[in-house]
Amino acid sequence: MKCRFLLTLFAVSCLVPTPAGAADEAFDSNGVQIRYVTEGTGEPVVLIHGWMADSSMWGRDGSGHTKLKPADGFQLIALDCRGHGKSDKPHEPEKYGPEMAEDVVRLLDHLKIEKAHLIGYSSGAFIAGKVAAAHPERVLSVVYAGQAPIIAELMKASDFSECELFAQAVDEGKDLGSYILAVTPAGKPKPTAEQARAIAHFLYKGKDVKAFALAGRSFKHLAVTEEQLKQCTAPILFIHGGNESAHVTNRVAMVHKQLGRGEVKIVAGGDHMTTLIKPEFGTTILEFLRACKRK
Repeated sequence: MKCRFLLTLFAVSCLVPTPAGAADEAFDSNGVQIRYVTEGTGEPVVLIHGWMADSSMWGRDGSGHTKLKPADGFQLIALDCRGHGKSDKPHEPEKYGPEMAEDVVRLLDHLKIEKAHLIGYSSGAFIAGKVAAAHPERVLSVVYAGQAPIIAELMKASDFSECELFAQAVDEGKDLGSYILAVTPAGKPKPTAEQARAIAHFLYKGKDVKAFALAGRSFKHLAVTEEQLKQCTAPILFIHGGNESAHVTNRVAMVHKQLGRGEVKIVAGGDHMTTLIKPEFGTTILEFLRACKRK
């Protein structure tokens, strides 16, 4: 899957602060408290972050709290996926996987929303794909950003190798610097062991790494069949950076071909970390959403 630990570093340190004004609330999702933030009015758009990030990936204030930049004509809804951010972090494996997708549907129920646009980044695209396949009637459109949904027929065990490396390190109580060293992309400067430990300390200090591990190991259970995914006829946008890893670009191309429809947009110069802050990323998605709005 190439989860890219650096997405987390990007999420917590590189986003430009956005204006205050979003509401921070929570609801009970089958016994698990899920925190979410809303901004604006109009057609609902659910923002689903990636592994080991949280809703502040989409925008934050100067204090690090989630703040969403308004988008005219849309109600933005960003949740902290279970195991992440300010949401509950259960330590039972069965509380992840499909339950992460059901949280999105239960959030819509909680807000009394019939249908919504979905935007999932990285592993958030897996969650969005599961929602689209299991609840097509709740979906107005889907944006798969920096990844693609997991189609069972295309799935390989190696797709989740980085998640398993992290989980094994957590299980064994290892210094997570070893994980940082293992997942540093080929061709990128490799940190020293001391630097890797410092990065791991920065990324995971105070975080529930057991919950991260359980979430990562559960992603394979978000797989859907091609037939199930095709039951969702809502418009689709695939978007990723021009410098994204071959693993991601190949997966997106395969899923796009398998589904036989959907737009594919490439953000020039963006990689898995930086695509989110490229102006083209936001403008392309907003243009897509406006084209998909109900008349």
